[in-house]
Amino acid sequence: MRKSELLLAQWEEVSFEDSVSEIPAERTNNGKPHVIYMSTQTAALFLELRELAGDSELVLRGRRSLRKPFAQNALNKALEGVNFGMPSFTIHDLRRRASTLLHEKGFPSDVIEKALNHAIGGVRGVYNQAEYAEQRCKMLQFWADFVEGIASEKKSLSDNLRQPNCDKSQESQASGSYRLNDL
Repeated sequence: MRKSELLLAQWEEVSFEDSVSEIPAERTNNGKPHVIYMSTQTAALFLELRELAGDSELVLRGRRSLRKPFAQNALNKALEGVNFGMPSFTIHDLRRRASTLLHEKGFPSDVIEKALNHAIGGVRGVYNQAEYAEQRCKMLQFWADFVEGIASEKKSLSDNLRQPNCDKSQESQASGSYRLNDL
């Protein structure tokens, strides 16, 4: 999810039951709706944010208003105080790092690009309409475990990787959505 998409995210776009957040086309860079499969960590964070949001429709409401989102620079400013043994970084740097690491770990480029909501150009982009839902779900759980491991200063993540349930549920087979059932 891009920072701008998160700052304008609304609770009506989040399904805790299906563990997804759906960004409408009018708020994406490529003008197409985008489904984000929430890792267990993301779902837990969103539950906390729900409590903090109170009556606001916004996931990240501003400090002084229920109707205005966080300031554009607030998330990057918050990261200035975080040190993971790396040079300073921004929210967007996390997307770049995720793409690099996930490629290094052998995740397919198409799955990574779909998760980042990048448009695939040319004939390939026209013909390939795959959503890669299950693969994205598992990959995003891997990334969440990796980030959590860094934040927790765990040396070995392989023993601590969660296994999300990315199988299709009975209710969502017709819609093609997947759920994480281990919230």
